[in-house]
Amino acid sequence: MMENTDKENGLPDYGKDNLHQQPLAFFLEKYAQADPEEIAGRLSLPAEGDPHSFLIRYLGRPYRVTWPALDITPAEEGMTDLLSGNDSARILLLRYLLFAYPTEADGTFVSFRDMPGGDLYFQPFQGRCIFRLLGKYGRRIDVFRQVLEKMGASKVSYADACYDVELFEGLFVRFILWEGDDEFPASAQILFSSNFRTAFETYDLAEIGGLCITAFGITEKTL
Repeated sequence: MMENTDKENGLPDYGKDNLHQQPLAFFLEKYAQADPEEIAGRLSLPAEGDPHSFLIRYLGRPYRVTWPALDITPAEEGMTDLLSGNDSARILLLRYLLFAYPTEADGTFVSFRDMPGGDLYFQPFQGRCIFRLLGKYGRRIDVFRQVLEKMGASKVSYADACYDVELFEGLFVRFILWEGDDEFPASAQILFSSNFRTAFETYDLAEIGGLCITAFGITEKTL
């Protein structure tokens, strides 16, 4: 029986949540077959000494990434490694290197529901990202501010706490928190720079939000 394929990138369609249902080995094989010069040119990645090594930023931190083997090493001494030991983050990186065609950020942000098919996947996104963010920082907004500032996120003058986190070059995730009071509970929103439309599938954004929140927790332990 033939496998269904994803219309956007021609990959076998293993299910809605590509980052979990498609194994790391699958993307590593595709990466080893790819052209490193094409990857560097498409994503405007600076070469790290030779055309088989890239310098890439993930959540504000620089990493050296090799080809054809995906060896990932922090590019700055003493920095917290948020990438090399996390299989979901490595799959996300591979999908970015293989398939993303990000345009330049124009300063506008969209909600998950504004993305193609966002209504269909909103419930998982809400549970895995917005509710999780609220549960972790809804009553600890001061800690949230400390974490995001330590990560080098850009502060936005909006709500009680609002920061733009750069996932990869020019791709920004905006995390917003409103503090609760006696009348209203705490609330949160997560927005994406509009150029995410050409970099990832909508259903990937739930994993992206979750990876960011996991990174917040790791960073919090270093405060």
